Amino acid sequence: MKLSVRSIAFDYLFGGAIVVGALLVASLLGPTAGGIIAGAPIRSSSVILLQYLHQDIESATELTRGVVFAMIANVFFAVALYLSLPRFGLLRAFLIAGAVFIAAITAMKLMALF
Repeated sequence: MKLSVRSIAFDYLFGGAIVVGALLVASLLGPTAGGIIAGAPIRSSSVILLQYLHQDIESATELTRGVVFAMIANVFFAVALYLSLPRFGLLRAFLIAGAVFIAAITAMKLMALF
């Protein structure tokens, strides 16, 4: 993949617009609605689209495979974070949820799912 300053800037602005949109929805409709936008396939779809534009359909397809496994691990991350936040605070909860995410990915890799 050949990256240029222009394509990197486009990717950065495109991704940033998605984050801003989720935060805007959260401020207008509440944090749960913002979380739905943040967790929606729009983020991964935009990354897959950009991968296709930078390379080809095969590369975008392989990236999509990784997204599927990340989405499964994200469920474990989100549940761990949800349960840990009130009990352990922000920093520890993110550390716990991150460890759970890594454990989920590792388990899937060990089971040769990907």
